[in-house]
Amino acid sequence: MTSQAEPAEAAESRIATDWGLDEWADRLIDQAGVGVTILNRHGTVMYYNKWASEHLDRRPEYIGNDVRKRHRRAVTNPRFDAMLKLFEDGRVEPVRYVARPYGKTTILVTVSPIRVDGELVGFSQIVLLKDEVQELCARFDESGRESFEREMLPNGPPAT
Repeated sequence: MTSQAEPAEAAESRIATDWGLDEWADRLIDQAGVGVTILNRHGTVMYYNKWASEHLDRRPEYIGNDVRKRHRRAVTNPRFDAMLKLFEDGRVEPVRYVARPYGKTTILVTVSPIRVDGELVGFSQIVLLKDEVQELCARFDESGRESFEREMLPNGPPAT
C-alpha cells in the first residue's frame, strides 16, 4: 500500500530528510534480534523475519493464511479476536502479554496496530524469549554494566 501523504516519521522529524527508511527496512527487521511477524488487519500472516523462523513456529506456508489456523489452544482465538477488536475500536497503545505457545518456551509478546493515514491496515507482533531477557537482567543486577563492558570492550573502557 502506498500513500501520497508524508510519513509520520518525516512529519515528526524522527528521520533524516534525505534518508529513505524503506531502503533498509527489510534488513533492519530481519536483523533486529527479536521475532517480528506482520499480519494484515484480518489476521493474515504477511511477513515474518528470520529470527521468528528460527525460534517460533513460522513456516513459508503460513504466509497468506489466517494466523488463527496455527493457534493450538481453543482459548487463543477468542483472546486474539478481542485484542484485534480493541485496535479496530481505536486503541493505539500496544498490547503486551506473556505466552507459552510451544509447551516449554515462554515468550514476551508486544502486538501493535499499524495505521496508515489513520486507517488500521495491520498489526506487528514483536517477540522476545523470556529466558534471554531474564538472563540479561540477572547479569545486569549482578554487575551493572561491568559484564557487558568486559565482553564488548576487552581492553577496558576508553579513557575520558
